[in-house]
Amino acid sequence: MLATTLLVTTLLTVMLAASFLLVSAEQRTTDNSFGTARALALAQAGLQNYFTQTRGLSDTSTYDSTRVALVLGYADVVAKKVRASGASAGSKLALWVVTSSGVATSPVMAGQTQGSRTIAQFAQLNQGMLPARAGLVALNGVKVVGAPGGTYPISGEDLNATLCTGNPGGAAADTFGLSVPSGLYVDTGTTPAVSRYGIPTKDGAYPLYSNLYDTTHVDWTGLLAGNFIPDYTIPPGSWPAPGGTSYLVAYVNGNVTIPAVPGGTPGMRGMLVVTGNVTVANNAHWDGIILAGGYFSAPAGTSYLLHGMVVTGLNRALGMAVPKDTVVRGATRVQWTWCYTQSSINSLSSLVPLANAWADTWTTY
Repeated sequence: MLATTLLVTTLLTVMLAASFLLVSAEQRTTDNSFGTARALALAQAGLQNYFTQTRGLSDTSTYDSTRVALVLGYADVVAKKVRASGASAGSKLALWVVTSSGVATSPVMAGQTQGSRTIAQFAQLNQGMLPARAGLVALNGVKVVGAPGGTYPISGEDLNATLCTGNPGGAAADTFGLSVPSGLYVDTGTTPAVSRYGIPTKDGAYPLYSNLYDTTHVDWTGLLAGNFIPDYTIPPGSWPAPGGTSYLVAYVNGNVTIPAVPGGTPGMRGMLVVTGNVTVANNAHWDGIILAGGYFSAPAGTSYLLHGMVVTGLNRALGMAVPKDTVVRGATRVQWTWCYTQSSINSLSSLVPLANAWADTWTTY
């Protein structure tokens, strides 16, 4: 009788243990499936997030990576160039492959392996297209005021060839100081000599404003219609903190006054798109590109620095009349700078995913 009881107890114990193991195995299998599904969702979210970021890639870039933090996991995104740009390579746009490895960091059971999944997307690098025509391109014309013989306020001579790596230097980095349509340049002082480089410079080879507008490659009508996504919009009465190292794209719907920068603080930088007029406060400083629908002006006695490139009068493409810009002699205030302009143009570059070029079985070895 005792032997039978022990045998039955042993059998029941074995059956119970087997049941627990079976339930545990099924739970682990289910958790693995959930982890894989979560990892795939994280990888997809990381990939989409990457394509919305401003990465500042240029035609010389070959590699980029970032980690995108997400809920219950993260995604490591790596972009690699697989084919350079050029017609001989089959396309004028460089071909990249962007891989996203999603990792689910919250398994259901303790000690469970974290789920991971890697996907890939082929993309082409769509570079920003904004030719550097001059330090100041004024479709609306320019009026230079101030004492005769004073320092010309616009220069097409590159500010500093050491500001960034890759600067071509010399004449290759210089451009015209000023480009205006024929008949829209007024100088109350000494008219500067027309020359290709140096201080001062002036380019007056455009009989109509539309000829000069075409050279800017700015689709102002399309931009105002919504074919433009800025990094942030500056609301009326506010302004981002000065300084910083990122070249972002800011948008102002209306007129704007660029505020003063505290002493010793680097100038605000990037691309500023303004639908109206641009005014500068005393001690204002902008590094990069300014695109204005209206005119540019500075109050008398204002000390400011615009290092990069300025384009004004773009509202003329909408059939609107725009008064001339007003710049004052006394010091070079609008100074062409290859580095800041190029960095701002690079901020417009983006990787554009190719249709039917996505894979969810990308190998990671």
